[in-house]
Amino acid sequence: MKKHTFAFLLSVVMVVSIIVSGCSDNKPSAANTTGGAKGGNDEKVELTLWATPTGLGKDGQKAGEWISQDLVAEFNKIYPNVKINVELIPFDGIQEKISVAAASKTLPNIYFDVPNRILPLSQLGVIEPLDDILSPKDLDAVRSNPDMMKLVSLNNQIIIMPLAATPVTILVNKSMWAKANALDLLPKDEFRTWTLDEFKAALKAVADPKNNKYGFTMYALNEQGDELYNNTLMTHGVKLFNDNYSKYLAAENPKTEQVMTFFKSLVDEGLVNPHPETLSTTNANDFFYQGKNGMVVASPAVVQNIKAKIKDGSIKEPFDYMFVNFPSEVKGTSGIKLALGNGTIFKDQDPNKVKWAKIFFKWAINDTEMFFNAQKIMKSVGDAPAWTKEDKEWGFLTTLLTKSGQWPLIDPLTKVKGFTEMRAAMYPEMQRMFINAATPKQTVDNISKKFNDITQKYNK
Repeated sequence: MKKHTFAFLLSVVMVVSIIVSGCSDNKPSAANTTGGAKGGNDEKVELTLWATPTGLGKDGQKAGEWISQDLVAEFNKIYPNVKINVELIPFDGIQEKISVAAASKTLPNIYFDVPNRILPLSQLGVIEPLDDILSPKDLDAVRSNPDMMKLVSLNNQIIIMPLAATPVTILVNKSMWAKANALDLLPKDEFRTWTLDEFKAALKAVADPKNNKYGFTMYALNEQGDELYNNTLMTHGVKLFNDNYSKYLAAENPKTEQVMTFFKSLVDEGLVNPHPETLSTTNANDFFYQGKNGMVVASPAVVQNIKAKIKDGSIKEPFDYMFVNFPSEVKGTSGIKLALGNGTIFKDQDPNKVKWAKIFFKWAINDTEMFFNAQKIMKSVGDAPAWTKEDKEWGFLTTLLTKSGQWPLIDPLTKVKGFTEMRAAMYPEMQRMFINAATPKQTVDNISKKFNDITQKYNK
């Protein structure tokens, strides 16, 4: 894409004026970052970095290993005095681990993750302001964009690294539909949109319960199970909260019950992996790589995992992939799901650890492309990263973003006070629906009551 395209696209998504920025000005070397530290410094410091197993670097690496083997290793060539202990936390355990760590004051120094698990911690006063890790030009671009600031800041201080933008959509293993002679059931229009009925027809074409193969996996084992349902509600015009997030509104819209009834029907008709009440997003991803399902909710990094697994022989059957949109109410439209921001730094009683955590993070986002390239993260300010040109499906995501401003932005809900508690309250209700202990209408009403009880607690 042309220079500045992603700055333009993101600014349209955020419904603000165009951000025009090239590469960060005066990219600082690590020697010029926070604290004035210099290479070869004798001062010893030990930091902890947590991350989900996301992204690939060198051939043969497992997801997430690029952090210790590439990023930290390169940093230590400049600063051998800094020991960074990297711990990769599985997706289905990260929410509980980070919540427990916040309560017990055992948070890591550095945390690489998407904003929906970071912002709920912002009210606890445990996050360091990050304004000083941005270059002057990048800082000005972010601060001049009120919608960006809304998603990455608290009390006018930036608390999530704002230069990352991650699109989230559905990734399809086209080979399953090709084998079933049903490729015509997948979206064919330029922006790959479809309705719920078209989505169900595609699932029916490949569902093979005898061989444990399905078109899709739904999951409700833990709080990870809210994204699919919330995103689909929003692509059907359901507004989940009022403008200041003080009231949950979804139950007031009859489309909410209709969408929930649809998802329940996929289970009842045997079109998805059975017993979603026992399945997590980790299960869904594993099934996808194993050919047991044909679609997952995914970011661009999942394509990287597929390529690696094909190369190492983990994926043996044909695996031709494509991105498509979440099903929507009207053919030809959908919603743009864009997670803005990635990563943060937590407070520590030792100011030296905070200083060096910022030195590391500032170096990682300014002096190397590894942070963006390994995780397949787009840039919210500046040029489109080189990796978007390496694969036609990654390229499709850049095409999809041209609908920004025309299609609705799917609210990431990261500013909802008590959202972590809401996520924990939602999945048991989804479980009850899937085991026929509650109707879709009862499920919607129960979720609404729980959510509004939580919002009232936080908005007294």
